[in-house]
Amino acid sequence: MAVMNTIEETPQSRLSIGQIAAATGVPKSTIRHWEREFSDFLETARSPGNQRVFAPDAAEKVEKIKLLVEEQGMTLRGVRRELERLDERERLSTGLPRVEDPTEEKARRLADLISERLVRRLME
Repeated sequence: MAVMNTIEETPQSRLSIGQIAAATGVPKSTIRHWEREFSDFLETARSPGNQRVFAPDAAEKVEKIKLLVEEQGMTLRGVRRELERLDERERLSTGLPRVEDPTEEKARRLADLISERLVRRLME
């Protein structure tokens, strides 16, 4: 289940799922699915009436996902990787620290270990 975030904008700046669907041409059911799949990218919160509300940049984010899926033919897994790459590029451009992927870190350590052992054997 998607994590419901607290969106800090004023109630007037929040967008309903209907507004997002109208602006992007993406069906509400697809937006709901993408909300669950990309909860860290497509932030939602709940209004006092328990309605789903989106941050003001949500239509732009839905358009980005739509482009990757429909025009570039990416799977949702591929979209996730691309969004992570975009996030990484944004972090680097703003000077924020790099977020390490645990799997990537393990692979790097394993490659280092193998390299060290190969060098030792070659030196013997």
